[in-house]
Amino acid sequence: LVGDKITTIRLSTLNGNPESVIRTDDLFDAQKLVFGKYSYHSILTSTDDVPHAFGLQIPMSPFPDDPTRNFGLPANEGIQITLDEAADVNQDFDNYVYDLTVEGLDSSDKPNPLGHIKYMQNIFTSGAVNSINDTTIGPAQRLLGVYAFQTTSYDDLAAAAANDVTGIRELQITFSESIAARFKPSRSWSMKNVQTVATFAAAAAVINVLDDGRFWADFGIQNDNASLGINIAGIGNNTKVKCVAGVASEATRIMPIVLV
Repeated sequence: LVGDKITTIRLSTLNGNPESVIRTDDLFDAQKLVFGKYSYHSILTSTDDVPHAFGLQIPMSPFPDDPTRNFGLPANEGIQITLDEAADVNQDFDNYVYDLTVEGLDSSDKPNPLGHIKYMQNIFTSGAVNSINDTTIGPAQRLLGVYAFQTTSYDDLAAAAANDVTGIRELQITFSESIAARFKPSRSWSMKNVQTVATFAAAAAVINVLDDGRFWADFGIQNDNASLGINIAGIGNNTKVKCVAGVASEATRIMPIVLV
């Protein structure tokens, strides 16, 4: 359902057209892993004409539950939200209907926000094993974390497989090509922020991500002060996320989340 109907969401602001781009299925899972939000989606059925639905939130503040924190898109800077619909090749979909709700604070309450979230996206097919693909951050204040997708996750490994033959072998944060930090997808294993619910199960069960290949490397997106994440002010154009391939010719996505 998610990603088969709406493939990509683009947010245009005075800073870019679009400024933020993120795939719908990645945003759906990011709500769980980054913000701890379980997104509604209806139970799938093959019965004809039964409506299917899902909900998505696009937080512009690192603290979507706390309007007292002075973050978010400033007044009069948002322009347009664009939804890319999937091609209905088999004519499975009768129609699309969506509700869009924009929520915010009066500019008199928060006249000078400290920044807002920008969602970036680099989609590529990896080269040979140990090849490196670069994602340049560009102008931003803070690097809040890196959300990534690898087609081959640890859960996909066959019996007797080496433990580092996942799609992403390593991620590196570099400043002017100098490695400041390096880490493996396993860094995120102890950081999953997924709620336990029983709505769609006979017994309580953890509602996992759509694919175990998605993971979130948190650099302090919700630190309890104004200094969120890694400071890259003035050096964003020289800041990169380098992805070291663990599997050749594999669909991979690197999605830094920054504060601008």
